[in-house]
Amino acid sequence: MIMTRFFSKIRYKLAAENKVVRYMRYAIGEILLVVIGILIALQVNNWNDKRKKENERKMLIESLISDFKTTRERIVSSDAIFEQSIQRTSRFLSLSYTDNTEVSVDSLQYYLAGAFNMPTFEPMLTTYNQAVSTGQIALIKNKEFLDDMSKFLALSGRHKHETDLSGEIFYLGSIWEIRKEIGNLVSISGTSRSFNGTRKIVPEAYHLTDKEFRAYIKKPQVFAAIDNMQTVYYNIHQNLEAMNKEAELIIDELEKLK
Repeated sequence: MIMTRFFSKIRYKLAAENKVVRYMRYAIGEILLVVIGILIALQVNNWNDKRKKENERKMLIESLISDFKTTRERIVSSDAIFEQSIQRTSRFLSLSYTDNTEVSVDSLQYYLAGAFNMPTFEPMLTTYNQAVSTGQIALIKNKEFLDDMSKFLALSGRHKHETDLSGEIFYLGSIWEIRKEIGNLVSISGTSRSFNGTRKIVPEAYHLTDKEFRAYIKKPQVFAAIDNMQTVYYNIHQNLEAMNKEAELIIDELEKLK
């Protein structure tokens, strides 16, 4: 503003003295000064925008890393249960159709109950989903990250499919057929589930003696039902391991971008 007033005074003085050439020079100088000021202001704005986006990018990367570390923790926790269930059902299947009198009923029920464990697992994708919906994910221009993310999402979809399949087997498929036949899974698993703080009661008519239990688990449909669940658990276990590796790769790629 001060410089503008300064040039204005000079311009008026030169115009009054009829010094046209010098007047034009000062007029052009004033225009150049204004243009330079505008360019500097634009450059400062651009620099501020870039700094703001870079800060947003760093915050996004940090948040994604945190989410995928949480996801890996969840994977490890859930997979440990699936691995145990696979081991227990494997042991049951190896004993169920044999003369298993050397193994206690309690042990057989423990092995069999491994088929009824279904831990919940959900990847932490809050930051990623928000970044996609707002377009902020474009701040991360890294092909390796995008490729790994695509693979992870595909594996996550497969996990959901396998989990849904286990639910169908349990509630509508071969496990359901067993439940219809014996009245309640507690009759063969020996475990009682809790609903709203109350224990599930098995009517006396549905209790099996040790002899009846040993005879029942030799049935082909029992073997098939447990084998079905074990196959699903094994597939989920394999998929979780693959998800864990992809999550690790994603974290590594993001760490490089920090």
